Amino acid sequence: MKKIIIFLIFVIFYNCDTPKNKLTGLDTQFLCYSLGICNPNRGVKFGILGDSWTDLLFGTSVIEDLRFQLEKRHGYSLVGSTLGGQTLQGVFQLGSHYRVIDQAGPTIKYMLISLGGNDLQFKPEEYLVNFTQTKQNRFELVKNNLLSMIHTGNAYKVQKWGGANLTWIIHGYDYTNPEKYTYENATSCRITLKKLGFNDEQIDTFSTSLLDEYNEFLKSLTFEEFYLKYIDLRGTLRKDKFANPDLMFDCIHPNSLGFQVLAERYVKILEGYTNNER
Repeated sequence: MKKIIIFLIFVIFYNCDTPKNKLTGLDTQFLCYSLGICNPNRGVKFGILGDSWTDLLFGTSVIEDLRFQLEKRHGYSLVGSTLGGQTLQGVFQLGSHYRVIDQAGPTIKYMLISLGGNDLQFKPEEYLVNFTQTKQNRFELVKNNLLSMIHTGNAYKVQKWGGANLTWIIHGYDYTNPEKYTYENATSCRITLKKLGFNDEQIDTFSTSLLDEYNEFLKSLTFEEFYLKYIDLRGTLRKDKFANPDLMFDCIHPNSLGFQVLAERYVKILEGYTNNER
């Protein structure tokens, strides 16, 4: 998260010190797609806040991620702040939800959330010290940040644009595949976790049981917060115990085909919450 904050500070100073007519297409694409800093896009009903499941590489389509699938294959118009490595805590602290509400304008009705995985999986070695306590601490932090984001975001939207509160829609993550070791020190891979001291049983728990508990935890929050909805994606890519390796880019990210399969399920559930609006 520190690296992201430092990078954002650099981007802000760079763009404050750069004449607008010298900004390149890649500059403006990154600022708009990944940070939500762009010209107002009025008439949009959907905002989106996300991590690498929605933007693996600075708004490019090297991997056709979930946001790409929603916009290009399913016809959704989105305004968002989506950037690989983002945590829910970081997005809330940076006020990205306010910026997306600003950009979308008074027509915004829904905020899609693809966050929480990095909050859950950063510094995995801490789970070796006390798994239960570490899990509880991280779940509680996610809860506090998510509910605070919803409450402050809705208050801001109503104050700025009037009308009804937003509906916030968060998805859980599908199962990983710790065997899909694509590059050195890839997150949550068996080889990487073993270097940190995990044994095979602990790796299986980290890859499946923890994810199941996190999904159930997200589902439980919808009973506490009226404006929160949940999308369960578990098992969409599953083959045996883990995700099908043919549908994975690395241990935690689907490839383009995997995201296409996930998006089909995601959209079917999303349409039920949004009355098929785009």
